[in-house]
Amino acid sequence: MQTTTEDDSIQNKPENNSGWGEGARFLLTAACAIIVLFGLKEARDMLLPIVMAIFLAVISYTVTALLRHLLRFPHWLAVFFTVVVDAGIIYAAGSLIRVLASDMQATLEGDFMVKMLDKYEAIMGFLTDWGYGELAQQFIQNPREFISPKLILSASQALGGQVIAMTSVTTLVLVLMTFLLGEAPLFMRNFRSMPNSGKGKDKVISALKGIQRYLFIKTVASATTGLLAWWLCHLMKVPFAFLWGVVAFLLNYIPTIGSIVAAIPPILLALVMGSLGDALVVSAGYVFINFMIGNGVEPLFLGKQFGIATSVVLLSVILWGWVWGPCGMLLAVPITVMIKLALENSHDLAWVATLIDDNAKPSSEDIKDNKFNS
Repeated sequence: MQTTTEDDSIQNKPENNSGWGEGARFLLTAACAIIVLFGLKEARDMLLPIVMAIFLAVISYTVTALLRHLLRFPHWLAVFFTVVVDAGIIYAAGSLIRVLASDMQATLEGDFMVKMLDKYEAIMGFLTDWGYGELAQQFIQNPREFISPKLILSASQALGGQVIAMTSVTTLVLVLMTFLLGEAPLFMRNFRSMPNSGKGKDKVISALKGIQRYLFIKTVASATTGLLAWWLCHLMKVPFAFLWGVVAFLLNYIPTIGSIVAAIPPILLALVMGSLGDALVVSAGYVFINFMIGNGVEPLFLGKQFGIATSVVLLSVILWGWVWGPCGMLLAVPITVMIKLALENSHDLAWVATLIDDNAKPSSEDIKDNKFNS
């Protein structure tokens, strides 16, 4: 009997050790991930231009390939033309935002402050009649405390400084993108000659093509969103309608959060410069536009090609926004796709890719549970 007991204890030891090893490995992996994220955050100034250059190169390579095959451009000329077009779009957008921001400053210091004070007095009078005047004054005693000409001036100056700083960074990004586009055929030849499984290479190429398709369709959808937002604001006489169209176009690249943030300024302006009814109409218009584009047009053309759960996309936007700011939010989906691809080809972490997959087939247990619940 003693021999049997000792044998049983010996057989149980490897199971306990293996269980502890898996737990320790998970904790070590989580700790490494946290360290890497903090390292990426600290190295933001160095890494972000490189990642943005790769991002733009992946987007623009389709244009370069079309110029080479359709118009028979030499590779260097196709790359030069692509970079010039990208630079023109980026610098034109930055200059336009800076000009519109300075015009906004003049308007906010004038009619906006007067109408906002009148609206404040009307709202406070309404709340006082209902007995909530003292409670409201505890939160906002004077609207000039949070919106003042000095605050507007400092915000405009800060925006101008950011535009100038982004201009210098954009120059570096364009230079890096030029070299990446110029050597793209070399990278593809080297990639195909790598001693790796053909299935893994096919997954990488498929992911890159999927990102290109995603960004192209997202650009068309964002442009449509911007045009509709401009038309809505122009129809409702919201000040700076063109600016809000540009903002809606840019922020639509950020899933879920971007469309919400883009709608807040025009709704507030409609409330202050117009009436509560105008603000409700603008709100309903933005909800309809984002619902039609985000839940109708984009899924129709994109489908579920990336296989990432919606909640994971939202969490990745928040995470990469914390790491790299607005540019991180813009790059959240492509980065998450590449991370998921790397996890799928990892023996130890493939379960994470399965966990966040949105295209996973239901198991027999899921089918039984659905039948039981129905």
